[in-house]
Amino acid sequence: MHAGTSDGRLFLDVRGKPGAAPLLYLHGGPGMGCYEFMQWQGERLGQRLHLIGLDQRGTLRSAPLSDGETLAESDVIADCEALRESMGIQRWAVLGHSFGGRMALRYAHRHPERVTAVLFENPGWDLAEADRAKLLAAAPLFTELGDPVSARRCRNLAAAPRFEHWEVADLLAGLGERHLELYVHRPEARAALAATLASAFPAELRDRGDAAARRLLAAPDVLASMVGLLPGLAVPALLMKGRYDLVTGPSQLAAFRGEVPGGRVELFPRSAHYPQLEEPDLYQQTVQAFVTAHAR
Repeated sequence: MHAGTSDGRLFLDVRGKPGAAPLLYLHGGPGMGCYEFMQWQGERLGQRLHLIGLDQRGTLRSAPLSDGETLAESDVIADCEALRESMGIQRWAVLGHSFGGRMALRYAHRHPERVTAVLFENPGWDLAEADRAKLLAAAPLFTELGDPVSARRCRNLAAAPRFEHWEVADLLAGLGERHLELYVHRPEARAALAATLASAFPAELRDRGDAAARRLLAAPDVLASMVGLLPGLAVPALLMKGRYDLVTGPSQLAAFRGEVPGGRVELFPRSAHYPQLEEPDLYQQTVQAFVTAHAR
């Protein structure tokens, strides 16, 4: 079932039954949208949950941002809370993937009374750590492609004390199709992701997501680590970590284990950044079990 919010600005994809345990999915990117996740997990998780996916403000099928309109993480959090109220949901679980893990952490920190549980799938709490890991992994790929200049730039940027997130993103885009090797472990899963990305939407809608992402990432502190929020997490928390993922680095994983009382870590041994795609059965079982265990 597809629906819109009361103001019509956000696109929603809602699966399952309203009487089941509600789960809000916050996509990554930023600017990616919820389409891929709902393709891979919508029907699966909708068997036992009331699953709510949305394209965040200004992204993909949601209304585009107006000229000069700013976008901050706090705006996304406010949209989530307005959405909960408009749907008449008292409390729900929140699942954030990648950059969406930042939103999920901020939402659970700000509105713990509205959250039954929070789930993180390879969250990007420290974008600088994640970017450095991706740069070091990309360097040998550029070498294989016969581009030693870009390989050297990757290594130099990884060693730099400061850099811009978009500087890294633009550099890594030079990998072309091999860019997906930084995010997806198995070749067949990379092919499935590439096919989904290529066929789903026209370029102008993807460009809309890119425009929203650039505004969101323009915040001066976006590369600052968020792990300082973890000790204040007061709801049941699950971190789903792909064995080959580069985004949630060692310091973030250690901080979660050390600072979140009762926090649980689930390792996906055959996955990189997308366990939702690479190990769909284990992912479905893990999410359903955690959400339903804390639903009341």
